[in-house]
Amino acid sequence: MQGQMMKAAVLTGPQCVEITSIPIPEVREGEIEIRVSACGVCGSDIHMWKAGKGWGKGDMPNFTMGHEFCGVVTNPNGSDFKRGDRVVFWANLYCGECDMCRAGLEHLCRRVDGTNYIGFVCNGAYAENFVGKAKNAYLLPDSVSDVAAGLIDPLMVAYHAVRKANIKLNDKVLVVGTGIIGTMIGELVKKSGAGYVAMSKRNDRKLSQAKKAGYFDAYFDSNQLDMHKQMKKATGGGFDVAFEVVGAAETLDTCIQAVKPGGRVVLIGNSMTETIPVNINRAVLQEVQLLGSVSCTRQEFSDTISIIANGLINPEQYVTDIIPLEKLQETFERLISTSDPILKAVVKP
Repeated sequence: MQGQMMKAAVLTGPQCVEITSIPIPEVREGEIEIRVSACGVCGSDIHMWKAGKGWGKGDMPNFTMGHEFCGVVTNPNGSDFKRGDRVVFWANLYCGECDMCRAGLEHLCRRVDGTNYIGFVCNGAYAENFVGKAKNAYLLPDSVSDVAAGLIDPLMVAYHAVRKANIKLNDKVLVVGTGIIGTMIGELVKKSGAGYVAMSKRNDRKLSQAKKAGYFDAYFDSNQLDMHKQMKKATGGGFDVAFEVVGAAETLDTCIQAVKPGGRVVLIGNSMTETIPVNINRAVLQEVQLLGSVSCTRQEFSDTISIIANGLINPEQYVTDIIPLEKLQETFERLISTSDPILKAVVKP
């Protein structure tokens, strides 16, 4: 299809995406082409949208974001896929050769370094078509809808974090962060055997889907000065595990204060500032464990597909908006609003 054009949402500057027509990329060796069916809108996209650029080095003409996507194969190009197959892409551009990859820890690939992803350093799927490496594509079972496939990425992040946390039967768990990943963590830990699951929130703007799903037992208001005292009373001395899904000094402090001595804090939220203050005395003197968690392994990505396919999790329940490409700019503006209740949007080009 070299020489043909496609519609795409191109990042043209700070807080600006424009719908335009760009060339469909040439399909090179080891790559396949798909017709995009759905693409989830991620908070990482908001960071790039605000900055007006991706994470790649040098000039990135016609840069399109979008890394949570699926589609139908239009050119298998000698791969194991065939025309018409439904596939989902794992955005992690792992090398497969370094010590981390050989150990099955592809998410910690030396060449990825937390940023080498589709839609970050190369064009993503906010477009009608996408061309990418066949090794990053996974066959989608018929039981996984296009919209559900657009949420595999946030679910894999939640799944990996919950596995890192080593939840035990009847554990008391706190989630700090009201976005899609925090909401999914609530469901996963409840289904993993947690006896009491709570969320710390600043307002109720994004809570409608979480409350409807019913996996959280309590919500603590961070605006209340005695919130930590309320948490201690409700848990009989502190949470066993807390998930930090924001990436800010205040929310990290909430987690460290909220867990019991010897408790675990799983850090998922990224910070725009690389360094934030930490309550080191509380962490050291109470032996609070701080565990970083990022993305997932290649096996966990495959597991996440199976979790949805087998009906263990229905990610579609958390989707608040399904939009065309033409609504992407408006949707980004809604996502940074302090009053809009939007939780998760999925683009259908």
